[in-house]
Amino acid sequence: MGACGSALMKPCLSDTDVRYDANYPKTIVETDARWEKLSGYFKVNVTSFDPATGGVSQPGPYIEPVMMTHNAPFDKSRTIGFYNHTVAGSRLIVNRYYFSPPAPFGFCQIPFEPPAMNAQPGSTCGVNGQVDFAGVYASLTHEHDGTLKVGRATGSYSQSEDGMWDTEAGSSAKLTDDNTFEFTFVRPDEFSSVMSFVFFDDDYAALSAVHTLIPMKTIIGAFTATVVRISEEEFVAGIEEYNEAFQVPQPIEAPMTSDEVAKYAGTFPSEEDWCGGLMSDVSCTPSPYVEPDAQMKGGFIALFVILGVLLFSSAAFFFHRKSIEAQKKRYKEHFVRGIARNITIADSAGRVSPEQLKKEFDHIDKDKGGTISKDELKTFLKSGKVGDISDKDVEAMWAAIDIDNSGEVDFVEFIIFLGSCGTEFDTVSKEQKTMSKEDKLKYATQRLSTRCLVMPPADEEKEGEEDA
Repeated sequence: MGACGSALMKPCLSDTDVRYDANYPKTIVETDARWEKLSGYFKVNVTSFDPATGGVSQPGPYIEPVMMTHNAPFDKSRTIGFYNHTVAGSRLIVNRYYFSPPAPFGFCQIPFEPPAMNAQPGSTCGVNGQVDFAGVYASLTHEHDGTLKVGRATGSYSQSEDGMWDTEAGSSAKLTDDNTFEFTFVRPDEFSSVMSFVFFDDDYAALSAVHTLIPMKTIIGAFTATVVRISEEEFVAGIEEYNEAFQVPQPIEAPMTSDEVAKYAGTFPSEEDWCGGLMSDVSCTPSPYVEPDAQMKGGFIALFVILGVLLFSSAAFFFHRKSIEAQKKRYKEHFVRGIARNITIADSAGRVSPEQLKKEFDHIDKDKGGTISKDELKTFLKSGKVGDISDKDVEAMWAAIDIDNSGEVDFVEFIIFLGSCGTEFDTVSKEQKTMSKEDKLKYATQRLSTRCLVMPPADEEKEGEEDA
């Protein structure tokens, strides 16, 4: 009948809802070329602010059971970041490395009561800095709305013992205008983080981020940064430089992914995670939005219904007409064969003498009343010598032969009906001509027996006269 959107069919859902478009691009850059801006290597200078004072964040003590303090005993005024953002097909892979310089001398002189410490285990306050890793993994979804679903955050972004946070619904990465990218991380009713990149041109951007604890109704972190695009060589060299400059006890070597950072091994999403586990990556999962079977437009449905009714009605009329014609032929041939038992017929009623036809009329008129009743006709037709005839055919023939609907058939009606049996006379006449000698003898015997039944023998007539 045709596909959706054709002349007869309703429009395709994909015409107004891109989720149903099977040909919608399956790669991030194809959906929006602006994502290319976010891809590449960047050097980032981060400043952390204390939400309570509005000033630059100060170092704080390290407390082993409290995850939020693990990055605290360092200089917060000049964190250096190296970002490796990869837009690969339908996936966004974000690997980030943050170098914190050693804490200032004054902080290291502050005595802390255990379990608080002025340095991480294995580090010396004021001497050693640190490097930490953070990862974000997102993919295109079947919503086709330009938003990437963030499925997992790792490393320092996870704020968890195992370094892995499988994010909730609402965690996403998206373009908000031509130059702004926004990352949102959500733990419903617990935590929210929003990070924005605003590109001034292809190579320079500003970054801002705010972290909020929802139950406490408190901002726990605010950050700004300048972002500069660098080459892969500068990226690798920069990591080596700051490993040495900040005397990092456990240096990170480049190039790295989350799986290559020893303490976060196993946190990079597996293929199963991408393909339906954490995310519904369009490149490896079936879409829940499937164009339904084409539906015909209402007007055409009505048209086809009308045409169907007309076609059915025409067919029914044709078959009814054929049935009536077959019935007429049936009862006419039956009637003519009945007459042929008593007289020799020609190929038409007009070639049979009126005298013979009158004798046959009188033969059917058993009560000699001058007309044929329905019962007399039925008795004649059902005599059995010319085959069976149904009551339905008898009724149909009676309706045809009783022209004036008087309930009786006179000789004129009888002749008119026989005059309509032209082809039937011809058929029966040909049958008689092709009869074998045995069949002709049988017919003659039937005629003789019929006459004997309706004509008294001559001897009986004489006896009757003598008795009189």
